[in-house]
Amino acid sequence: MKGVTSWYIRIGEWAFNLFLLNILWLFFSLLGLFVLGIFPATVALFAVIRKLIMSTENVSMFKLFWNTFKVEFFKSNLLGFIFLVIGFVLYIDLRVLQQLETNFFNLCLTIITYIVGFLYLLTLLHVFPIFVHFNLKTREYIKYAFVLSIGRPIQSLLMIIALGIMIILLIKVPGLIPIFGISLTSFIIMKISFISFPKVNPTPK
Repeated sequence: MKGVTSWYIRIGEWAFNLFLLNILWLFFSLLGLFVLGIFPATVALFAVIRKLIMSTENVSMFKLFWNTFKVEFFKSNLLGFIFLVIGFVLYIDLRVLQQLETNFFNLCLTIITYIVGFLYLLTLLHVFPIFVHFNLKTREYIKYAFVLSIGRPIQSLLMIIALGIMIILLIKVPGLIPIFGISLTSFIIMKISFISFPKVNPTPK
């Protein structure tokens, strides 16, 4: 009975923490008018979740969130806009291919573009956990996220399934979005990413 009670308390603590983190993410994203705030706010969110997962001690969430937001503001925006540009190029490529006459060559190009797009999404899912866990250069975050996404297929599959379930849940219950939408999704991604992380180089933060 004592074990069950402790589990209830633990779940309650996590629910409260995730709710606060969701509010912090929304607030700091708005602080940067979303354009400049969403990427550092996301990095700060993952940094706090990482700390909560790794530490058994009390974590000053607001202090860690704010410090990470400030310190990683420019680097996280650079990384985020690189992914935005790549995503935009892939989207334009698909739109152009859809307008072209259907033939074998265009079909091959479309399939290749979808495969590249899928790898892009996998890399994007891995890059924020890697960003807050390892000390790397900006281009190395992208490279390492890509390698990890294809080098750990089971974890990548788990991440996709979990993300799909979260998307369905949020569509069915949209009221959860401002409460747990971003923070719970980030927690799941960060938790699964820990399984993928090597215990050796690159050097953890």
